[in-house]
Amino acid sequence: MNSKNSSTTSVAKPKVHFHFLDALRGIAALWVVLYHTRPHERLTQLISLLPEWLVVVVFKWGSLGVAIFFVLSGFVIAHSLRETKIDLAYLKSFTLRRLTRLSPPYYVAIVVALGFAFISSHVKGEPFEPLGEPLSFQRLLAHVFYLQGIFGFKNIDDVYWTLCLEVQFYLVFCALLALAQWLVSSWNLRYSRAIVFVPAAVVAAVFSMGIFENNGRPVIFLPLWYGFLMGVFAYWSWNDKLNPIIFYCYAVLLLSVGIIKSSNFTVACVVTAVLLLEAGRANRIQVWLNWSWLQFLGKISYSLYLTHVYILGISFFIGYKLLKRNVWSEFLCLVLAMLICISFATIMWQLVEKPSIKLSQKVKVIKSKEGIGV
Repeated sequence: MNSKNSSTTSVAKPKVHFHFLDALRGIAALWVVLYHTRPHERLTQLISLLPEWLVVVVFKWGSLGVAIFFVLSGFVIAHSLRETKIDLAYLKSFTLRRLTRLSPPYYVAIVVALGFAFISSHVKGEPFEPLGEPLSFQRLLAHVFYLQGIFGFKNIDDVYWTLCLEVQFYLVFCALLALAQWLVSSWNLRYSRAIVFVPAAVVAAVFSMGIFENNGRPVIFLPLWYGFLMGVFAYWSWNDKLNPIIFYCYAVLLLSVGIIKSSNFTVACVVTAVLLLEAGRANRIQVWLNWSWLQFLGKISYSLYLTHVYILGISFFIGYKLLKRNVWSEFLCLVLAMLICISFATIMWQLVEKPSIKLSQKVKVIKSKEGIGV
């Protein structure tokens, strides 16, 4: 990893928009939605007419959209911190800004999920227990601070576990980058990023190998840390902070682990990171997949991801109450459910997410005018 010392004053640059990243977000969100349609329960007659490989790719592998999200997060956060001198004050403002961006839509989604869960329990005559666990103040409070998994509570919505890991990714990466900068400023150590991030990459690779016991979905960042780091390393390789050969060696290692362990998630992380790097090296990252409908999906992807599970459920429930179950009704319910999810996400983006973005941009974040030296 390259070490650079400079005293040049930073010059304001026009904001770069990575259309390719937005397109991948849209694809990832749509893929996750298709996964949660639960085709083997709700679309049994429809999928019986489709080739097995198509069902697997379109529906079963939809959970891999999460892998794409993790890698994109690493790439974007590395870009946002590329010229930043991180100290305690910056870490506080960075955390506040990220939470201001993420939390309002998340909190509204929790309210929506609880509302749908309450309606569902009333209609079915079942106890009000979102995802099989009674709602308590402690469970709700843990969700507010993204700590439900750590405290052993079930997620109110099936997708929230990823947000808990995302927040951990952000904070840990920011702290490690701050440590690398401190090693330069206090000890004048060369290759400080290597000193900090090589061990981080090794730990991430070890966890990807399944050496430690796997008890299902992780509640701390370490088991899936490699996905976020792959995004970071792809950005640094593109931005001349990391030799691409090192990136590809690490990618080959993780790809080998993914193939040996039959981990599609690991393979998806590697493929996504390689695509990002190659798009950047080809100077196409700002123009690839710049299609209006896909960019729109990318724009509403967070809202779509947060709200689709319960909306899918109630859409299929009502659809099959009104229509006789057959191939055509399944297809119609699938199309309508997808459109309703996208429509609701659009409203959510307009009324909640868009204002939260503007509010987060008002959080004062000061970037140092001095070179960070790593």
